[in-house]
Amino acid sequence: MYEKFFEPDRQAIMRDYFLNTLSKLGQISKYNKNELLDFDSGLHVGIVLKGVVTQSVISLNGHEKILYFIRSGEIVGEMIYFCGGMDSIVSTAKKYVEISIISQEVLERELSLKPQIYRYFMHSTTRKFRIVMLQLTNKIFNDARGQLADALLRLSSTAELDSAGFVTLNRMFTHEELSNIIGCSRITVTRCLNDFLKDGVILYDAKKIIINKPEVLKTYIELVVEE
Repeated sequence: MYEKFFEPDRQAIMRDYFLNTLSKLGQISKYNKNELLDFDSGLHVGIVLKGVVTQSVISLNGHEKILYFIRSGEIVGEMIYFCGGMDSIVSTAKKYVEISIISQEVLERELSLKPQIYRYFMHSTTRKFRIVMLQLTNKIFNDARGQLADALLRLSSTAELDSAGFVTLNRMFTHEELSNIIGCSRITVTRCLNDFLKDGVILYDAKKIIINKPEVLKTYIELVVEE
């Protein structure tokens, strides 16, 4: 459903360059679970080598809205680096994380020598824009059940089907995380997941969600008209 938004082949090429080429030119920083990333993104770009980084916006009252999960081979800080200003995004190590910090000197040299790599940074930024766009339309058009169904399908878009045609999410998501992603209460998420489980739409395996009836999940969603 959402595979066409994210071009998995291009994503794989981008991740391979960041992880296996550019990251070798940086300095490794390590962060423990729940630690905030503290490098200056105006002068550096960070490449995630291990672990998962969440990027969120947080209100003054402490309410969190998760925007992105940044995984191995993906980057943080590129929007401020190239566009300046600020973005109010808080980057947090979901678990133990290692990041290669690429300095301005190194990055500008690489861009000068290999201008084609601008495409990888454009891909990363465009992908994040599309994620936010889909989150926004989901919030506007769907009720809580539809919002959760949409989020599960979006999170599964980079996972592969198994031999039975089922999709397992790449990592375990807590009910709290899912509530932060779609912007509703944890109780509502739990109720909707229980409904999906009762209807046989999802299963659990070692606390990971398996989507075994994606076509049924789609029926809960008000889809956006395609060109």
